[in-house]
Amino acid sequence: MKWRWNDALKWKKVMLISITFLVFSMTFGESFHSYANERLRDRNQNQGAALADDQLAINSIMEPTYATTLAGYKKEGYQPADQPEIVMKADQHSAFGGTKPVTETVDGLSALVWDSTTPWIEWTVDVPQDGLYNLGLSYYPISGKRLPIQRELLIDGESPFREAQRLYFYRNWVDRGDPAQNNQGDDVRPKQIEKPQWMDIPVSDGNGLYPEPFQFYLTAGKHVIRMNFLVEPMAIDEIRLTAPAQLPSYAEMEQTYTEQGYKPAQQVNVKVQAENNPMKSDPTIRRESNGDPLMEPAGDGRIRLNAFGDWRWRKGGQKASWTFSVPKDGLYKIGLKFGQWWGDGLPSYRQILIDGKVPYKELELYPFTYSRNWRIETLHKDNEQTGKADPMLVYLTEGEHTITMIAQVGPYQPIMEALTADTQRLSDLYRRIIMVTGPTPDPNFEYELGKKVPKLIEDLKVIADDLLVQMDALNALSDVEPSTVNSLRMMNHTFEKMIRNPDSIPRQLSELSNSQTSLSTLLMGLQNVPLVLDYILVSSPDTTYPKVKSNVIQKSVSTFKNFMASFTKDYTGVGSVYDKETGQETEANPVIEVWVSRGKEWAEIMKEMAEEDFTPKTGIRININTLPAGQLNSGSVNTLLLAASSGRAPDVATGVDAHLPVEFAIRDASVDLTQFPDYEEVSKRFLAGSLIPFKYNGGNYALPETQDFNLLVFRKDILKELGVSIPQTWEDVYALLPILQQNGMQMYYPVTQLGFVPFLYQNGGDYYKENGMKSALDSPEAFQAFTEWTELYTNYKFPVMANFFNRFRTGEMPIGIVDYLTYVQLSTAAPELIGRWGVAPSPGHEKSNGTIDRTTGGAVQSVAIFKQSKRQKEAWEFLKWWTSTEIQLQFGQELEALLGVEARWNTANMDALSQLPWPEDDLKALKEQWKYYKEQPYVLGGYFTGRNIDNAWNRVVLGGMNIRESLEKGIKDINKELEAKQKEFGFIPDN
Repeated sequence: MKWRWNDALKWKKVMLISITFLVFSMTFGESFHSYANERLRDRNQNQGAALADDQLAINSIMEPTYATTLAGYKKEGYQPADQPEIVMKADQHSAFGGTKPVTETVDGLSALVWDSTTPWIEWTVDVPQDGLYNLGLSYYPISGKRLPIQRELLIDGESPFREAQRLYFYRNWVDRGDPAQNNQGDDVRPKQIEKPQWMDIPVSDGNGLYPEPFQFYLTAGKHVIRMNFLVEPMAIDEIRLTAPAQLPSYAEMEQTYTEQGYKPAQQVNVKVQAENNPMKSDPTIRRESNGDPLMEPAGDGRIRLNAFGDWRWRKGGQKASWTFSVPKDGLYKIGLKFGQWWGDGLPSYRQILIDGKVPYKELELYPFTYSRNWRIETLHKDNEQTGKADPMLVYLTEGEHTITMIAQVGPYQPIMEALTADTQRLSDLYRRIIMVTGPTPDPNFEYELGKKVPKLIEDLKVIADDLLVQMDALNALSDVEPSTVNSLRMMNHTFEKMIRNPDSIPRQLSELSNSQTSLSTLLMGLQNVPLVLDYILVSSPDTTYPKVKSNVIQKSVSTFKNFMASFTKDYTGVGSVYDKETGQETEANPVIEVWVSRGKEWAEIMKEMAEEDFTPKTGIRININTLPAGQLNSGSVNTLLLAASSGRAPDVATGVDAHLPVEFAIRDASVDLTQFPDYEEVSKRFLAGSLIPFKYNGGNYALPETQDFNLLVFRKDILKELGVSIPQTWEDVYALLPILQQNGMQMYYPVTQLGFVPFLYQNGGDYYKENGMKSALDSPEAFQAFTEWTELYTNYKFPVMANFFNRFRTGEMPIGIVDYLTYVQLSTAAPELIGRWGVAPSPGHEKSNGTIDRTTGGAVQSVAIFKQSKRQKEAWEFLKWWTSTEIQLQFGQELEALLGVEARWNTANMDALSQLPWPEDDLKALKEQWKYYKEQPYVLGGYFTGRNIDNAWNRVVLGGMNIRESLEKGIKDINKELEAKQKEFGFIPDN
């Protein structure tokens, strides 16, 4: 009995300890779990080759913004310095890096010439008084890649604020002349040329975020001003420190006018056509066409370049200047005929300068309110007492003057900064949630996120409350509630519901991701401040301006004129159209037909370049016709196939799918370019691997025009947080994956048969053997490649489907291999990621000699000549001209000037691609990847290869089939189709 009592007592103790432990676990277990994921971030199990630390550096986005710095100045009570300006000659530098910069005479001034051979220059200045200073430069843009000049500023070895890490010094651009007219009566946009000149400017924000020049607080004593070279050469004459000027209000300026006896001008009305060749800081803003019947000049059925700006004049910092003359001294009012129908209620802002200076405070950020119609508005100030708009006059002396307008983000800057911070908070919050739930949470499981995710409710409340603040700020800027506010309100409601019920968050995970995407889209919209101008009026105050809103009758007349013009105008071509059937073609002046499978802007630039360069040199004229992108692809019935079948194929087609030239060559419908004696010389312009798809039966049937490429993109901030390096080999990738997965993240690899190319080539395999007669995928190397490729998805759990762009932004996929279009999309459409991501060459396989084989392909588009052409020699001349380095570089520059960086031309001409304005780090990664570029060959029946590789992948990854069995089935089907096609075209006997 005693034993039983002791035994029972022992079990009671065990039960008591167990219950205590259970209570302890229930109380603190969630905290232990939440911190476990945090500790995972500190692990560094990735064995990838370490890269330079600066590849993961995110210092540029950690510095405080200028707005934060300026607020700190005000809090400390810093005042503008009270002393004359301090002038330093640029060639009196105190230190420099690299090659010593030379002093030369530049446009009449002896100046310091600074190019990329000098990475940095320092100047030492003795400041006599504590205070705030402006920094100014006198500079001259030296010819380069047509980009704005960029420098980084450091003071005493430190960056004063984030925006100082990339200062912009713009170039000057003008039209080369007045618009010419083609033989259809339409205006042809003149080429943009640089007009360099000496410029004296204060250092300010080049993106239009802040209207005033930057202020820097300096204490009395010696200071070192250092600038680091970033992009483009420049000449510098002087560097100046000046006391910040305080702009007077219009009321103060009006009183000064009265005191000095200035009188309003009488009977003067000077009209300046806005499209009439202003000086611009950006070649993308130029003449535009508008069909309104009251435009000057009106179109009347033709395309007239009768406006300036439009949607292309939307980026902060873009500047345009017009010159005009007034006949007498006096006070003048300024009117503008403009349109501002973007932004759904939000105004666009411009800073307005007269003769290089803002005359008074109200013109520092002048709003152009939203309206659906053209209107004339006098620069004015609303009178609160009378309720009327009082014109703001400026005093002008007799003679020539300039008016300058600079696009300003202005009041949107603090809203954008706050929303950017909210986007980043949301991204971090999303990542912390999926560490607990995974990317696809079980909707029926209670995750208790309020306990397991630290500060979840606090962070959601911060974001929700800030959205309310930004909604009020946007409403204060607009007369009507813009749609942006409605979007923010919906997000706020979503977050409020999550705060009230945290257990609903796993079921609303997609809404969190969508909210981040929506915030990023709103940020892009707030950065855009477009404006279109017809003309500017400088008038005496008593001048009455006309009404410029067209009525129904005027619009009806304009429509009728357009209808009548359609009977005489040829709409089939681009620019001038030469009719071969009416005697416009002779042996001395041949005409070739060129089809372009791209947008109209691409075709227009090609046509303009041909008219000004190719035709004068060769005497060959071209007709250009545009087709929708993808119409010249192989594998389906397309326009080119139908045209060839009816005997109406063009002489040349551009933007052609890589496989189509060989498909036509098989049927003796495309021209073997090796018959031309200079083919070998021309082919050296391209990577040898990019010519592979065009080779067939000993010939070569096209030249590459553009080429895609694969790059590794990565989130610097997340990889740095995880403590991992950038993978160099696939072994490094496999070591990185567990760390990503333990933190609820994934890596992206494209799910197409192109994803097989790197593994096949890097393992030493090939697609075909016996000159394309049989598949070579039955080799051990090919089996190894197919195994590695499929195991990415079966063993390593790469996602089969994913929107990488969005997941990269949320942080779910902080690393991935992407194509050129995704790279451009990240560069242009993800403003919140600026400074947070980078690129590197794709991972490869390490060879026995220690080098890494990164061989991969892409998607080549080509330019080809067709057998039906009666002008094959002339067509070859066009191909040589079009693919030349000079023309491809010019085309890329013109295209980017017209459409912006989102249209950067990925030419296949390697020299031209290297000279386009790529970021230096990105170009370095591109050049490393180019060394290993190799395309897939195309053979008779080769279309079946890609199809069966995809089928084999589907059977393994989606169907669970044995790898070898699936691949062998694919090889059997490929060989069967190859043999059938070879028999069909007589390459092997039909037994």
